[in-house]
Amino acid sequence: MTRLTHEHHHYDTIVIGAGVAGLACASRLLQHPKYQQPGALLVLEARTRIGGRVNAVHVNGSIRIDTGANWIHGIGTADKPNPLMSILPHKRCRELAGAVVFKAPEGSALLTQVGSSQVSQAIAPEIAGPLLGGVFGLLDELHAVAPASDPAKAKATTLLDSIVISDTLTDIEAQLPEQYHRTLRSMPQFVENMEAGPLTASSAEQEKGRAGLGLLEFAIDDFEGEQVFLQDGYSAVAEEIAKDLIAADLIKLGCEIHRRSRRMHDSTWGAAASSMGQSGHGVPLFQPPLPERITQAINSLGFGTLDKIFLVYDKPWWLEEPYLSRYRDRIVNRSDSEDDERSGVDRVEPKAPDSFMGFTEELPGLAVVSDGKVSTGPRLLSCINLHALTNYPVLSTFVSCSNAVRVESMSDVEAGAIVHRALTQWLGIEPPRASAVHVTRWAQDEYSKGSYSHMIAGLSETEHRETFQTPIVNSLGAELRFAGEHTSRNHFATVHGALISGYREADAILANIESG
Repeated sequence: MTRLTHEHHHYDTIVIGAGVAGLACASRLLQHPKYQQPGALLVLEARTRIGGRVNAVHVNGSIRIDTGANWIHGIGTADKPNPLMSILPHKRCRELAGAVVFKAPEGSALLTQVGSSQVSQAIAPEIAGPLLGGVFGLLDELHAVAPASDPAKAKATTLLDSIVISDTLTDIEAQLPEQYHRTLRSMPQFVENMEAGPLTASSAEQEKGRAGLGLLEFAIDDFEGEQVFLQDGYSAVAEEIAKDLIAADLIKLGCEIHRRSRRMHDSTWGAAASSMGQSGHGVPLFQPPLPERITQAINSLGFGTLDKIFLVYDKPWWLEEPYLSRYRDRIVNRSDSEDDERSGVDRVEPKAPDSFMGFTEELPGLAVVSDGKVSTGPRLLSCINLHALTNYPVLSTFVSCSNAVRVESMSDVEAGAIVHRALTQWLGIEPPRASAVHVTRWAQDEYSKGSYSHMIAGLSETEHRETFQTPIVNSLGAELRFAGEHTSRNHFATVHGALISGYREADAILANIESG
């Protein structure tokens, strides 16, 4: 822990955490003349960097990989814009355009032998299109059903139950040849990667999550518009938010907060903008302990992990023969939306796929079978072609929930080998070996303990998020406020949720100052 030696040991406001929520809160406060005075504001960050769950590292010298957040989930509309879009407004971002989908294995035999070669499992666009349409149609259906449901019923309903009774999969299945039914029924696993939350007990990271995701996960009023990938990463966005704080030397890095060190500083207002995962693992930051309503909220919300396995290559081999011809005519456009120049989002025709989607039997997965039951099956892997997005020769594969924890227990080489073998099965030919492998380990990260929050069936309520928005006030009138994606009613599990929560708490502090 860094010991701070400052002339001022009392600060009007101390912000704990220099992730996006903490930076947003502090940067908003700094715009007020009061907080431009010495001793008014301090940001404490345990890491040796800013950004929290936004981070990038360099591999093989100059290849940047974004280990944390990558997406803006809904750019918004003219009437309701996502505030992230106005930060560095000329940043590069776009939707994913093209995908190649590979057939799920039937039984234990995935590859078909033809003489001495093996056949690619890439699915033709006329089949892959409905398969992807089934996934995104299912998500649209859940987003429509959840807000219209009675909150008590939505709390008790698992997301998996909602998927099972959905007509979307049944309708799509009727259009497909039987040989693709298993692939379709295995596609709902995609939700686990999106939400970093389990559909079944077997995917749960923690005991409290065994009930699975609840329908309330989708009972939100989030931003509309495209889901876009930030091509130059989120770190520049975090740095832009923090630039005035950095210039004023108001962020102190490498400062771990312990109960025994609380006397080092005191303040009239405090904003805790740390990960809910850290609090949920019993990290004793607060003395006296937090009130029951806060601890109950922490214990009632889920907090899951989404990791990435990066395979870094010397060149993008998938654009060369003998690999390209094994999928080139199987690329399907993920979006058939028309260009909208007002959106500020680049759209491209898929000359190369932005993603490969296939299965591995080395990690446990699930399938929603036609009789409404759930069976074990291969795990769906979503593999992003970062060369198409960032020009770096990298494939990034997502793993979530219990599979993320499983992968974190492996070495980078062991985890990378799973993806390498999957690519070999998908293409029917072994690709070149990666020159480097990097695996994120957010569940093991001591300051986050995971990636982001979710709603657990039968346990989580929207009120558990909203209770964080009521400050804790001590006998002297000092306030402790909470920011972070987990405190957002409609924008949890997103960077913009963290951003907006930081602005919210700063505005509340400023309102108290103006009224006082």
